[in-house]
Amino acid sequence: MKNWFDNVRIYHLLIDRFNGGWQTPPKSENVFCGGTLQGVIEKLDYIKGLGFNAVMLSPIFKSANYHGYHTLNFDEVDPHLGTWEDYQCLLDTAHEKGMKIICDFVPNHCWYEAPVFVESLLKNGGNHRDWFFFTEENSDAFVSFLGFGDLPKFNLTNPEVVNFMVDKAERLARMGVDAFRIDHALGQPHEFLKKLREGVQAVRNDIVVFGEVWAQGIGPNLAGQLYFKTEARLNEFLAQESKPFNQDALQTDYTETLDGVLDFAYRDILLQEVHAGRGIKGNDTLRSKIEEHFAKYPKDFKLVLFLDNHDTDRFMFDCQDDVNLLHEAIDVTTSLGRPFSFLYGTEQLMTNNPTIVNAEPYADLRVRACMDWRKEPLMLMHNA
Repeated sequence: MKNWFDNVRIYHLLIDRFNGGWQTPPKSENVFCGGTLQGVIEKLDYIKGLGFNAVMLSPIFKSANYHGYHTLNFDEVDPHLGTWEDYQCLLDTAHEKGMKIICDFVPNHCWYEAPVFVESLLKNGGNHRDWFFFTEENSDAFVSFLGFGDLPKFNLTNPEVVNFMVDKAERLARMGVDAFRIDHALGQPHEFLKKLREGVQAVRNDIVVFGEVWAQGIGPNLAGQLYFKTEARLNEFLAQESKPFNQDALQTDYTETLDGVLDFAYRDILLQEVHAGRGIKGNDTLRSKIEEHFAKYPKDFKLVLFLDNHDTDRFMFDCQDDVNLLHEAIDVTTSLGRPFSFLYGTEQLMTNNPTIVNAEPYADLRVRACMDWRKEPLMLMHNA
């Protein structure tokens, strides 16, 4: 029943940066820029015309920040983006056009001012304190997501928290969401992820659940926040300073937990060839590496291929603005018969300079520019 996802073409966008009715695009700053759910609805024909049959949205819950990953309330749509009625309209309109909608779901953490967390503080009564991790029994000092001090991490080993999160995901499933991207799945217990998957697929059995399983930039000192399937994988992670961490091995640990993962290992293989100047089209070494990579996974495991995303350098930066190389990368990737995720604005040749890797705070704003609707898009998916 989930075969619809096998060769899906996903247009990945940040709602706030996509379409807010602007003529001149706002500057990419750490504020809400005005993009809305209604703005996405108005551009569904544009997205479909580019060759895509699915849209992956940034998180929609009420958030302290434009990108949606700082959740304030799991029961409200962020008012900057629209309403539940707007979200339902987007789902219904997309489905009428033969398109799927993918939800970015964030169960790992919330914003420190979210009521569900504020109530857990001792100074406020300590209600459901065991929903979070605190460093001391008699203190309100909390464990924050990967050291970001304003993002308390949920205790997803607590059955109450599990039920809370599964309930929120099931609501979206009942509305018609077709697939879920699980943000920072590496920070969540496998048992929780299985329950989440089972919950939404009990609502509709064609829903696909795939995870962001990525350890780049996470130091060994934060290993206690991660949930590795085996002790051996944990030991590999702890030893990463002396040898490279195996992304493929990490991804294969999720073959029985999730329907699939975002394929960071594929992107690494592709960029190795690009950075080495060997190109993509007709590259037998690349083809061999890709075949060897795919052979490590069950045939029905969904590897979502991508060239870049909202947390990485844009591919145009990596290929040094070589448009032909971009065409080759898309043609080769879409020829592999796997799900493919394409970051909004690539059709406008969006890039960034300098790199956002290991850069200053908010460097990711360089890859999250607002769409410039004055530009004509390149038709990059002609061979899809």
